[in-house]
Amino acid sequence: MNKTTILAHRGASAYAPENTMASFELARRMGAQGIELDVQLTRDGKLAVIHDHTIDRTSDGKGRVSEMTLAELRQYDFSYTFKGEYSTEGSRIPELKEVMQFAKEHQLYINIETKDYANPYGEVNIRTAELVKASGYQEQTLISSINHNAMARLKREYPELRTAIAFMESYYRLDQYAASCQADVLHPYYLGVDASFMEIAKKSGYEVNPWTVDDEAEILRLQRLGVTRIMTNRPDVGVAALNRVTV
Repeated sequence: MNKTTILAHRGASAYAPENTMASFELARRMGAQGIELDVQLTRDGKLAVIHDHTIDRTSDGKGRVSEMTLAELRQYDFSYTFKGEYSTEGSRIPELKEVMQFAKEHQLYINIETKDYANPYGEVNIRTAELVKASGYQEQTLISSINHNAMARLKREYPELRTAIAFMESYYRLDQYAASCQADVLHPYYLGVDASFMEIAKKSGYEVNPWTVDDEAEILRLQRLGVTRIMTNRPDVGVAALNRVTV
């Protein structure tokens, strides 16, 4: 049985509005075993599921997420380039607890990437950790960030939660660096993943979830290397490719 699984990047974001319930539901129907999403804090302290710091690119509105309440954000339609293809309600900005409940109901693995790039003491990380801790679903939940200091601090304060560091760089003594971040999982850019990378990761006991891979040949290359999960915008392509592999 093939052990590599598919993690739908912002849902089935090649076919539906990213980071919306419509996108997550489509990913589930396509057979993805998990979903990846992004969270930011609203003005009223809610965890909104959105990648950008503004709503300009993905909605029919404008403004910074941190300067609006969740209720204000939910007035906008986040279907952007898919306008008319999905219901307005399915294209509202979701709250993290809503998506976590969806993942739990359908037994989907969930990766939550927090979008506080500079501050290791960021409230978004603490609120996310508290929600995951209270969810009863923490074994199937991963918190990740490109802010490695924030993940190291989070792991110190919440050792029972699983964390990942995302990166594009190459690191001298990757195993030692990841250990200093107290990471459980590595999220490298997929082109940096080769046999030597996987040898180091496996020896050190790290799961490896590369991002973001839409090409079938690359999906199969990574599967042969033994990565844990592959993040893709096209979960149907990934699922079909892996289902054809016999191990």
